[in-house]
Amino acid sequence: MELLEDKICTRCNTELGNRVETQFLRAGPTGFFRWLAGIKGRDGLPPSPFYQGAGGTDPIYMIGKVPEWPFELLLELEPGTENVCPLRQIIFYHQLVGYRAVPILERFRKQPNMLNEHLREQGLQDAKAVHVFGTEEEIPWVQALIESLGQQPPKEWTSVVSRQQRMELVVTVNVTEPYFRAVAKIAFHYVLKMFPELTGLEREFDGIKEFIWQGGKASRFVIQRKDQFIANFKLGYRPTNWMHILAAERSGRNIRAFAQFFAGPHSLPLPYEVRIGRDPSRIYAPPRRYAHEYIVLEASADTRPKGVMQDAQPVSHILIPKR
Repeated sequence: MELLEDKICTRCNTELGNRVETQFLRAGPTGFFRWLAGIKGRDGLPPSPFYQGAGGTDPIYMIGKVPEWPFELLLELEPGTENVCPLRQIIFYHQLVGYRAVPILERFRKQPNMLNEHLREQGLQDAKAVHVFGTEEEIPWVQALIESLGQQPPKEWTSVVSRQQRMELVVTVNVTEPYFRAVAKIAFHYVLKMFPELTGLEREFDGIKEFIWQGGKASRFVIQRKDQFIANFKLGYRPTNWMHILAAERSGRNIRAFAQFFAGPHSLPLPYEVRIGRDPSRIYAPPRRYAHEYIVLEASADTRPKGVMQDAQPVSHILIPKR
């Protein structure tokens, strides 16, 4: 992968990483696909996004109906696979709501009162615990958690669901402003890399830089498109590897960038359009466009190379959408 040099200081980049990139990498759609692809960092796999949110977001919730159970279950992915298993959870029954799966998150271990707060928020304060999913070593502390609600732990306890089958799943992810600031940062850095005559200090970029650094109204700069900007994707083709795709256009009036993360054989997440700012050049020039694929070849952080940067123009026919 190519590096952006002489455009941002190390201290600023580190501070921005702490502010905005933790959520981008560990939560929301990117966190989900990183876990699905089994992408490891320097310290191995990140914490499971199904038990722990990041940067102020909730964990990812994935729910599905297992035929032998009368209620829907919360599920988690085995990293690097499409295999799922039950999340650690308590099944509550409420006379009006019916059965409802409630995840038992790590923060409940040290703060058991948070489970009671969660039940009140969901309108389940009068619900009764009827079943528990978890491992044998988790039994003592989850039982104590249920007892903290003034209830007796249910006798029904399941550690695994072993039946192999295909399932339809609904995944709920949440993101906040820092997620879009991270998208804007990636796009802005790509523009500076592709157009090296730009320093990044031009006043036309004050708006995007202020948004990345301090926040603001995300929709002014980052838009999730409803269409694909790769012509081959529009025709029904799919990548053979997981990849991220970045593109930029400098039209003589405005500069835009496009970003799509974790496009893969079975997934085409919607791309983002990022409005970088007006073109600072005072001389009109024909539109210039660049696009690259960042192809994931190896998900492990222990193997080199992990991926390759490839010019996307000739192989994937980048289409810059009309304004």
